Amino acid sequence: METPPGLIDTAAVLRSGATTDRIHRAFKAGQLVRIRRGFYVATGDWLRAVPSQRFAWTTTAVARSVKGAVLCGETAALASGLPTLGTPPCVELATALPGRSGVRKSPLLVLGADETAREVRRTRSYPLRYRLITGLEPVRHGEFLCSGLIETTVDVLASAGLDRALVLADGVARKLLADRTLEPGAPLFSLPAVASGIAALPSAAAQRRAERVARLASPLPESVGESYSRAVFDFLGFEQPLLQKVFTDSEGFIGRSDFWWPRQGVVGEFDGKGKYVQAALRGGITADEAVYREKLREDRIRALGHGFGRWGWTDLQHPERLRAKLLAAGLRPGTRC
Repeated sequence: METPPGLIDTAAVLRSGATTDRIHRAFKAGQLVRIRRGFYVATGDWLRAVPSQRFAWTTTAVARSVKGAVLCGETAALASGLPTLGTPPCVELATALPGRSGVRKSPLLVLGADETAREVRRTRSYPLRYRLITGLEPVRHGEFLCSGLIETTVDVLASAGLDRALVLADGVARKLLADRTLEPGAPLFSLPAVASGIAALPSAAAQRRAERVARLASPLPESVGESYSRAVFDFLGFEQPLLQKVFTDSEGFIGRSDFWWPRQGVVGEFDGKGKYVQAALRGGITADEAVYREKLREDRIRALGHGFGRWGWTDLQHPERLRAKLLAAGLRPGTRC
């Protein structure tokens, strides 16, 4: 996780030999948002920022101001470059002191009573949550100290919902496959470190949750949206599909589908906006050409006699919409994996 430009660190300003008088005047005038004592962002920058930027500013402020801060949970996942489903609800730090665990209200502050100040107060801020975790051996990622890869993975698998846990688990499986730590086709649970970490969880319920996700995790989904889709299939009661199925016809190779339900002959595709609007993902062709090629590809797969369903982020966030699309493609609820 990189810290976006715009974070004002008063300690760094003082180390440079400058004073902080202008910063304090700007804060009193409502021109700066104070994230934590000593850390500010221009009010306009805060309002224009996307959640991931606000979360990164907040995490950096916490990491620099809390002595010995070790990030854990999804915060550690983000800081170490692993995928997450959106931004976490809070910045999580590990602590070995039982009396310190718990949530601290966000100290985000902007002065003034105008509409701009009120809008800042309506935007999401991120409280600090201390988690009681002992025996960690922190790993450094840039300026952040984080729980290790396996510790972070087991932690999220045990504590997060299936959607957030599976997004992370699939990402970890991709990383471990690329590092040749995980064998192709092997579940994440097959790694002794993951299995032993899950076995060491303090409750049977947490162990069951984590093991289920670790067995379901796969390196084959190529995006957060595909992993999120798999969690929603489970929620809706549809069986888990095969991933990245190759289709051919008499003309040769057609392409790979995100999802394939062979028992019911249905193909599924998650359509993220990026594949059409981001040049790097379009492979150098225009957006119109990308849409046209997708249409030809779908027509060729349909001509094989298969049902075909497409969906996007909105459908995942409103599962009844995805359910309707899957039913329309010919899929019926079945045995869950």
